[in-house]
Amino acid sequence: MSYLKIEATEDCPDVLMDADLAIFQIAGNSTPEDVNRVYKPIIEWLDNEGSHLDNCQCKLFFRYLSTSSHHMVFNVLRKLNDMYNRGRHISVEWAYENIDEDMLRLGLDFASILEIPFEFSPRN
Repeated sequence: MSYLKIEATEDCPDVLMDADLAIFQIAGNSTPEDVNRVYKPIIEWLDNEGSHLDNCQCKLFFRYLSTSSHHMVFNVLRKLNDMYNRGRHISVEWAYENIDEDMLRLGLDFASILEIPFEFSPRN
């Protein structure tokens, strides 16, 4: 089973995914000029390895999301939601800086649209 690792940069989040270890984490700023450079590998990983992902809390912690990244994150969440609806035990931990009401609101908006369970975790 393969894993996916993308190192964080100033405009790209840190990404770590491993179906064998039930790890799915994206954290940091997401403002790349080319969102496909970051999110296409994630979507391809979900298409190829996601069927093995189970009993996993998908951890997302964005400090900032550009508009185009916002759209791609929703696409990733829709794929996870589809897996959840097919019987996978998957949930989302949406972490946010405790003073960032906009990021909390975005997570709440996603949660209101999708069926996958969300947990909200403020961070200092």
